[in-house]
Amino acid sequence: MSYTYEDFVKDYTRDHLHLLTLKEVLSQLSPKEVLSQFSPAELEAYLRELKQGQTH
Repeated sequence: MSYTYEDFVKDYTRDHLHLLTLKEVLSQLSPKEVLSQFSPAELEAYLRELKQGQTH
């Protein structure tokens, strides 16, 4: 298989991703895409943490 332009773009992006802020990276994704990377248990634990922080 030959090295395609798409391969180059992917490699280039990966090599330079650290130059972007997290906000810039996440702005390219929908909330659903981001949240789908976490298990329901992880999301529930995080929400419990947030709620506890608000009451203390």
